[in-house]
Amino acid sequence: MNNLVQRAITGTIFVAVIVSAILFKSWIFHTVFGLVAIVGLNEFYGLFKKSSSSPYTTLGVLIGVLIYSFGIILLYAPDLINLFFGVSILSFGLIALAELYRKKKQPFENIGIVITGLVYLVVPMLLLNYMIVFNRETLTITNFWPVLTIFILVWCSDTFAYLVGRQIGKHKLFERISPKKSWEGFFGGMLFSVIAGIIIAYFIDESYIQYGVYGLVISTFGTIGDLVESMLKRSLKIKDSGNILPGHGGILDRFDAVLFVIPIIYFLHYHIFV
Repeated sequence: MNNLVQRAITGTIFVAVIVSAILFKSWIFHTVFGLVAIVGLNEFYGLFKKSSSSPYTTLGVLIGVLIYSFGIILLYAPDLINLFFGVSILSFGLIALAELYRKKKQPFENIGIVITGLVYLVVPMLLLNYMIVFNRETLTITNFWPVLTIFILVWCSDTFAYLVGRQIGKHKLFERISPKKSWEGFFGGMLFSVIAGIIIAYFIDESYIQYGVYGLVISTFGTIGDLVESMLKRSLKIKDSGNILPGHGGILDRFDAVLFVIPIIYFLHYHIFV
């Protein structure tokens, strides 16, 4: 099986799983994006195996599971918010305490990497769960558009940035980090992302300006997320974050843009465009 066919099959299955999780039951949504957070967290810590740092992977993943799980419980029992914050604060203290006993080199780097992984992966995946609207009795998702819009516009931006850049790209966007990206591709992806946002707004009867801004923001910060992950891999001399998605690399390779976009769209959707 050649690489193009492999990428196409993996990409189709990946999109089908993500869209299915967004459209149907809330428990499926919680589970799928929880797995994304945990697998991605394990990948993130694994990137540092060949470096001078040695983050406490097992503890970081367990704390990730704990924080994500309590965050989901909070959706159904909001009165437990103090318990959620208490668990989160104690968890960060536990990371520092564990490092005292590990006696590893560069302990503060190890602590920083573990905490960065939690913020980078668990927080965005939790925010996605707070963007989805569902019926607490039937667990049926009743409004999936805020979340689905993020993925549609990220995919649209990525696809058209690649197509436009391949056809007319001449001026390098960030050659030191990603030699194939061009300014032409970046603006092409942004244009089509804005257009896609306006089309979504038309079909769901929302503000054209709001969803046009979403397209602009998602394309811009999605590109930054992509570049930041590329910068991390280059600094560690790694090509892909993992191999769980044949032909596409790892979870971080597929979610790098989305992870940067989610907190910003969450803020815009619930605190600006209200």
